[in-house]
Amino acid sequence: MSQTFDALKEKLSNADMGQAKEVMEQAKQAHADGKIDENEKKELFESAKSVIGGKGLGGIF
Repeated sequence: MSQTFDALKEKLSNADMGQAKEVMEQAKQAHADGKIDENEKKELFESAKSVIGGKGLGGIF
């Protein structure tokens, strides 16, 4: 695993919804730049989606 992947994964561990969306953008860019591979990008996206989904619905109920 790359340092970029580890840094983005760490950022997600304490992220709110806005930060999770930012990490998704950073993951897209890191993949385009060749800093992370496709599997790492997918894993970051899945983690970010769970953060967005898990915290995004909290205010509705």
